[in-house]
Amino acid sequence: MFTRKKTDTELKVSIVGMNERALQLFTMFLEGPARGSCQIVTNGTHEVVIIDLDGVESPRLWLDLRRKFHGPVVVLSVTEKHLNNAFWVCKPVQAEHFSAAVAKARDALKNPPAAPVKLPEVKPPTPVASARPSTVGGREDAKPHQSSDALEAAPTTTAPAAQLMGEDMDERAQNCCGNLLDSAYTDPKGREELFFNPELTLLGVYRQALKLSAEAGVARIEGLGPYPLYVGAAVNFVSTPMPEPFLRAVCARSMDASPVSVGLIDQEPKKIGASEDPRLRRLDNMLWKISLWSSRGRVPVGTSLTAPVRLRGWPNIPRLMSVPHSMRISALWATQPSGLLETARKLDVPYRFVFSFYTACQSFGLVELQKSSETISGSVADVSAKPVKNEKRGLFGSLLKKLGFG
Repeated sequence: MFTRKKTDTELKVSIVGMNERALQLFTMFLEGPARGSCQIVTNGTHEVVIIDLDGVESPRLWLDLRRKFHGPVVVLSVTEKHLNNAFWVCKPVQAEHFSAAVAKARDALKNPPAAPVKLPEVKPPTPVASARPSTVGGREDAKPHQSSDALEAAPTTTAPAAQLMGEDMDERAQNCCGNLLDSAYTDPKGREELFFNPELTLLGVYRQALKLSAEAGVARIEGLGPYPLYVGAAVNFVSTPMPEPFLRAVCARSMDASPVSVGLIDQEPKKIGASEDPRLRRLDNMLWKISLWSSRGRVPVGTSLTAPVRLRGWPNIPRLMSVPHSMRISALWATQPSGLLETARKLDVPYRFVFSFYTACQSFGLVELQKSSETISGSVADVSAKPVKNEKRGLFGSLLKKLGFG
């Protein structure tokens, strides 16, 4: 295989966490917009590792990497990462941001962080033989004597794996529920950011595709970068060559930023084939994920923050992407209908979990807002002036029954 000669300014890098297709695209990126920044090597002479941390095996990949490699790492992810001696680049990757991260990694090579101090191993003290066992209150002392020196030298217990898993849980929460702080929900002056218009997100486009294909046929969504998205509601079919992290990134952008088209095509699902990413092969799960990622801790414009929410039907939580505390939220809405803000306070959970879960449930017609004596005041009333028409039960009724939500 032909290998381009490394220049003095290029870093030798190894790639971790990318499948064959992603690696091909990333190699093209390095040969194009990011040309001259680094060169991929596979012979173990790498100076820096570039890792994709958006896969389901991300925690394991990171732990495995850090057991073998302690140098600088460039992390590619749709959500911000704060990891030791690692430099985050937001996806979709832009050459400017990537070059900045590579420059930081190069500086880290020149000034590496202090190596962790390895604590000395402490052997258990040898029991001292005595003619008579010591007794306390007439019974033998069950604890052997340890010198104070041994106690002081004993290493403290650390749990890097547990810490990373905790960070991963937080990242998963941000992936599906955004990263809005609780202060945004409690400050009446800043509540405009708690609402979004689904029609300006991929959620609105996906709903349009569901409508078009509700009777028959397959709808194709184009304009989502290099990947089309095929939806066949009547036959419970969805397919796309895009990876899940790319879909998540698309959900975070406004659909009016670039032309997006939806139309029926004369093509059988069998000819289209299944999604390349196995996580994107179910119509119901796709709608659930798109709802969460489009919401990111917000609710559709027109949603009351105080009207009690009643659960009309339980979501199939084991089959769908998990939302933190979703079981507790569901149980509360099923037994004690409560407003969105009130729900978070009652359960003592972050508001963004409640808002995201509500939006996903609303996409399936699983929740309804009851009448409330309270009214939305101030800026919220202005933001909610034009309520979104709730057409799930009528328009998607048959679809929801097929998916097990009717």
